[in-house]
Amino acid sequence: MQQAILEQRGNISVFKLGGETVTSITAPAGCRDTFEELSGGFWRWRRECAVPADKMTMRLCSVGSPRYFLVPAVNYNGNGWGSGAQYSGFECDGTPWRYAWHRVSIPACTYAETDKWAVALFGAEAGGMSCAVYTEDGNTVQELSWPEVEEPKTLSKRCWMPPFYGTMAPQSAFEGTLMILPAGEKRRRVRDLLDFVWRANYREVEMDYPPERVAQLDLLAFRQMFLRRLDGLCGFQYNFDWLEEQGCFTKAPRAPVCFEIGWCGQNAAMSCILLEEYIRTGDADLRDKALAVLDSWSKNAFFPNGLMLVKLYAPPNNLDSVPNGTVPVDLDACNLGNGATGFLRASQLCRQAGIDRPDYLRRGLGLCDFFVKVQQRSGEYARNFFIDGSINSLHGSIGAFIALAVAEAYAVTGEAKYRDSALRGIDFYLGEFAAAGCTTAGALDSNCIDKESGAPVLRGALWAYELTGDRKYLDAAVDVAYYLATWQYHYSEKFPAGSLIAETNFDTYGSTSVSAAHNALDHYGIYWIPEYVKLAELTGDTMWKQRARALWYSGIKLLSDGTLVIRNRVRPAGAQDESVRHTRWGRIDRRYFIPVEHCTIWQAVFRFETMKRLGNLDLLR
Repeated sequence: MQQAILEQRGNISVFKLGGETVTSITAPAGCRDTFEELSGGFWRWRRECAVPADKMTMRLCSVGSPRYFLVPAVNYNGNGWGSGAQYSGFECDGTPWRYAWHRVSIPACTYAETDKWAVALFGAEAGGMSCAVYTEDGNTVQELSWPEVEEPKTLSKRCWMPPFYGTMAPQSAFEGTLMILPAGEKRRRVRDLLDFVWRANYREVEMDYPPERVAQLDLLAFRQMFLRRLDGLCGFQYNFDWLEEQGCFTKAPRAPVCFEIGWCGQNAAMSCILLEEYIRTGDADLRDKALAVLDSWSKNAFFPNGLMLVKLYAPPNNLDSVPNGTVPVDLDACNLGNGATGFLRASQLCRQAGIDRPDYLRRGLGLCDFFVKVQQRSGEYARNFFIDGSINSLHGSIGAFIALAVAEAYAVTGEAKYRDSALRGIDFYLGEFAAAGCTTAGALDSNCIDKESGAPVLRGALWAYELTGDRKYLDAAVDVAYYLATWQYHYSEKFPAGSLIAETNFDTYGSTSVSAAHNALDHYGIYWIPEYVKLAELTGDTMWKQRARALWYSGIKLLSDGTLVIRNRVRPAGAQDESVRHTRWGRIDRRYFIPVEHCTIWQAVFRFETMKRLGNLDLLR
């Protein structure tokens, strides 16, 4: 690969590719820039000042406007999809966005490319700086700046907060890392950036628990989440929350109680896990809980057209206990796909266990028949539906969850209509991803570019590869896997002294940010650990296993064994915070750098399923 050539004249440094100027850097008066060539097009940039400075901007200007730019985990080429509060474009009201280092999955990182070049700039793990990328006079500017600043305003949860202006003691040296490479295929050099930073920052990690103990705690949480209401409706509650008047964490602390088939509630998948454990251990309590939940959904949630409610607050014919307006009738692809997959798997587990539940197969296939019927000519399914079967919103990568359900129907029945529909669906969502370089609409509490919607696209690509042997699906899977890696934190953030999260053992390394709108860290990356392991086997690239192990390492942080105490509040065994506010993102109370103290169950389901799919648990030790 062609390498950049550095030319320095006085205080001006110029990088060239093939004799053409790509990037120029001008050192301020009294400062001197030096560059150490590392490897693969990367350079360590050091600026030394004769007089210590309490402000500094390390600015580079590259020739031409970018065809694509990226602030990993924050801004994907301007975030031009969705709605609501999110960083859009390069600037706001004429002022470039400036991002704090810890908001970005590589410290203060920006990436930009034209048809000729790709340039990245990022800071050190120790942090303390901010970054910006914008255009000026037809060229591309990328900056690292000290002290830490976020402007012209700061993204918070569904709202904007005032800018943040930090201060610092004067220092005489500043440092960043620079990548300059020929552009190649669109977005391809993002891989070089991710590979370099991962390998530079890779470290061995020590797990908080062995996987067997994690399984014990998760199974305990599943048992605790079971709830049988007075009206007979059964389900798994999805969280522990703090109830101030009782002084403890408790499930379902507020009415009305809501059960959810997939997404955060994971009622279908949890039931399948309990059935599997019943088959393995003979524990009848697990069987009875699973069947009670599945029977409640089968009886109360389904419509004649094959669709189902994705949330249950009460039996649909007795809604007097539910406040007006809180019965959701918007049926999203994530929940519907999870529900169909769950009922299909439950039907096979019941058959294996000698349990008579023919309705489970009928429910799962009924959903999949509906999906096949409404699939678009393009192969797209839909983002969500109304209960009459009409489409509410068509577009969103979240539709790939439906493709996975239809693939499951093919595995159960062997019928070609399901195979062909699932392949058409996967082809559509992979094509959409190849064009846009991002996935959308998976995080149901936001409407934007996110990581959750990339998970079924990756899983679907590998399913298609295993089914057909066509190399294009493996290549596409690698591409999606790198996209998901842009959401994964490549460093351990040093939290502010005195912050609540600093008092715990939480580590950002390996964790994943939620979405362009929700800049918090959660455990959703556990979902695609098996896919990363599979990619390591298929490609021979051990980095995917390293990333998978880091996802697990982060995914069991703040998991309580019954002795975890945060803010003088004892966490029940099996409880775990859904997310961590590791940056200035949160509610209007401005409590940042904290665990959310909202303990959900979905990540436990992902862990249990991951352990089952891996079989060999050595990677998780």
